[in-house]
Amino acid sequence: MSPRPLRLLALLALAACGKDSVSINEDSDAPATDSAVEGDADADSDADSDTDSDSDADLPCEAEIISVTPEDGDVEVAVDATIVALFSAEVTEADASLSLTGPDGLVGGELTMMSSGLGLSFTPSAPLERDAEYTISAEVCEDAEVAAFTTLGDPVSDVAGYTYDVNLADVTWNSPKSASLLIGSIETSHLLFMVETIDTDAGTIELVGAAGWDDPNLEQYPCASPINFDPADFTSNPSFAVGPADATLVVSGYDVNVWDLGMSGTFAEDGESILNVQITGMLDVREFTVGSVEACDAVIFLGDKCVACPNDGVEGCLEVDATMDAAYYAPTVTLDPDLVPEC
Repeated sequence: MSPRPLRLLALLALAACGKDSVSINEDSDAPATDSAVEGDADADSDADSDTDSDSDADLPCEAEIISVTPEDGDVEVAVDATIVALFSAEVTEADASLSLTGPDGLVGGELTMMSSGLGLSFTPSAPLERDAEYTISAEVCEDAEVAAFTTLGDPVSDVAGYTYDVNLADVTWNSPKSASLLIGSIETSHLLFMVETIDTDAGTIELVGAAGWDDPNLEQYPCASPINFDPADFTSNPSFAVGPADATLVVSGYDVNVWDLGMSGTFAEDGESILNVQITGMLDVREFTVGSVEACDAVIFLGDKCVACPNDGVEGCLEVDATMDAAYYAPTVTLDPDLVPEC
């Protein structure tokens, strides 16, 4: 119920209590007055307000841990990883804790409470040891969680010239949900990535990418330009991330642009695969229809939504997020970074 009618009734009651209606006790040295009555009411109100404040301060802490990153059992975790714990409700620093223990005991670093109060992050003051096991201890209110992970192994240096195959039919499509409908129509259903150079002094890696197809053997698609990524940071060798860059796939005989393509992963110790692969980008579907329905209208029924494309800001792109446990070395495939399409 709105408090406004109650205030109105109270004011009317006070107005009705004029001086003529005040009862005066002749035996008292200080007769009751209107101001005295009002003063008592104010004092009571103040006391009530204080009681409410104390009650709020005594509310129980009931938040729980909803996630810890890295997760329990994760492997090949980067040595510069940040530890994060997220909570189900807002808390203060006094209600939560987050720590990391490694081979040499408790790890030093900086603990930061998120501005929302919904999580803590811990940044180690120095890179973690390679190929080592670490344990996260997170607590909030009455909830606690422990997660163990292993950092990545020794750096790699001998994979220059290696080409790795990301078969789009084998990835897990986190988005778009409608990707499974497109896979059967994609002629260039492979993304190929070749390591051009590794500069250990500069701590960089350079990759070239290309659309790939089976014709009948796996090879670089001759009708699309290669994807020349800028040199990327490789100080977390064997982990890396390249991009963004623009690429072209072929769907049902038509060129389809993929804007801001990015790829990340971790080289296996023997160089035979890239682990924990993630592909991101924006798939431009403005030229496509499903029957007589534009693609952006059709994908809504599958839970997707088109957003603005990064090249011109016009709505018509689907966000791409695909993951793959491992992309394997393709020893018979070499990419031409200077290929000029002739189709």
